[in-house]
Amino acid sequence: MQLYKFVLLTGALVSLLIAAVAWRRRAAPGALPLMAMQLGVAWWQICHALPPVLMGHGEGLLVQARLISLGIVFIPPMTLLFVSGYARGSRHIRPSTLALLAVEPAVMLAAMHVPRLQGWFFGTWHGLPADGNSELGPLFWVHALYCYLLLGKSLLILIAAYEQDNAITRRQTRYIALAVLIPVVFNLAFVSGLLPSYADLTPLGFVISGALYAIAIVERGLFDFVQVAQAKAKSVLTDGFLLIDAQRRIVDSNEAIVQMFRLAQPVEPGEWLIRHLPELDERCSGMTTGQAIFEFMRERDQFLELRVFAICDESGELSGCVLMVRDISTAKLAAATLEETNRKLRVQLETIEALQVQLREQVVRDPLTGLYNRRYLLEALRRELGHGRRSDAPFAVVMIDVDHFKSVNDVYGHACGDAMLQGLGTLLINQSRPTDSPCRYGGEEFIVVISGASLDVALARANEWRTAFSRLCFPVNGVEVRRTFSAGIAVFPLDGSDETALLAAADNALYRAKATGRNAICSSVRNVKDTTPADGEKEDNSAREHAHQTIQVNHCA
Repeated sequence: MQLYKFVLLTGALVSLLIAAVAWRRRAAPGALPLMAMQLGVAWWQICHALPPVLMGHGEGLLVQARLISLGIVFIPPMTLLFVSGYARGSRHIRPSTLALLAVEPAVMLAAMHVPRLQGWFFGTWHGLPADGNSELGPLFWVHALYCYLLLGKSLLILIAAYEQDNAITRRQTRYIALAVLIPVVFNLAFVSGLLPSYADLTPLGFVISGALYAIAIVERGLFDFVQVAQAKAKSVLTDGFLLIDAQRRIVDSNEAIVQMFRLAQPVEPGEWLIRHLPELDERCSGMTTGQAIFEFMRERDQFLELRVFAICDESGELSGCVLMVRDISTAKLAAATLEETNRKLRVQLETIEALQVQLREQVVRDPLTGLYNRRYLLEALRRELGHGRRSDAPFAVVMIDVDHFKSVNDVYGHACGDAMLQGLGTLLINQSRPTDSPCRYGGEEFIVVISGASLDVALARANEWRTAFSRLCFPVNGVEVRRTFSAGIAVFPLDGSDETALLAAADNALYRAKATGRNAICSSVRNVKDTTPADGEKEDNSAREHAHQTIQVNHCA
């Protein structure tokens, strides 16, 4: 008997040592429930080893049973919590789960310690030698069944975890499963009557169980393996790491968070996130599921990226969040530098494009008059010919020559001649449509390509220009110099189907206008009757019978 008590007290000491180790490693999954379970086992073993006479006279065994119950009722719930935390790799325990598991122990303790309710648990047994084969109460069997169910569920969880474990954790799982199973077998043997009523070997089963837990901790690294891996993972992370619960209390963190936010000291588990890192608390306060990414500027030169990952339990309720914080200041600075470089490149590109437009304008513009030059004229003719062939649309070519221009240079000087050419160029620009192409052909000759114009339209437009030019005067030394121009018109496709034919037709029409006495407009269209408008009379637009049409206007002095 003394040896048995010595074994029990030794087992109690082992359980207390396991509880101490579990407290030191309380950050590991399942460590706190294991500590509570081993404290209950140690209490049971110590109370079981003490002589009943120390408990009081008469009902010493009953008092001993009541004391033992203070540890017994918590062992199965704590075993289940320990196994669940170990299998899931999580130390988070929902308050509702704790409250639910505390109901049965509270009821049973009340039944055992309230005199009026003791019969429901102990039945006819009063802890006296004369009790003999007494019948235990119904609550005892309810309690026994409840404990076996919790321990059975614990074993099922371990079996499921064993199938998914690796080689290292499988060895740990085997030791834990044996540590749970052996006390259950011993207790079943006692409760079922296989053992005498005085030979309850359940405490001895917990001695063996404690030895198995000790082996799992010391030799198999039950807590060390998890702790070393977790500490190693957190230490190598250059990003800030935070684990918070559903109430946004800090569960775990790494050194990078302290350095990134320039905290005076590391954050302790259990502290509120809003107290130490309010900018993170604000951004993860609305998280319920999924993940979210935030970018924000903490200080003038510090930009941070926050990634929040919600952790939900099996029912979909939020149980916590993982926060990963990365310093993206360098990337932001590089992006800003790149954006500024791109902005400068865009400005340079716009400048280059403007210079290219300006250069192109210089290439296709006549520097004196501002009109398009001969190079552009050929492009305009090709463009209009292509459009006309595709859409069967007409266009007109008006060739203009200033009458008696040589005498202007000879009598009034080249400055007056340049001014006259500039005046005609300005007139053609102002009175041409954006789709028209007024060009200087060479010397005092000009050509206007009128897009989409029929002969009638071209004659009317050319006559407007002729009239307006004849009214211009260019003063030189008190003398008002005036000139007129003559024009020849060719129309696509009647006068030609290519640029050479159209230019030749317009030139021939101009030659005939010059031959009529100048200040005239001629065209070369078949079956069009010549027309000479008289002063004060309207043109006869129905005359179309001759092969040439001429508008003759007397020169106004």
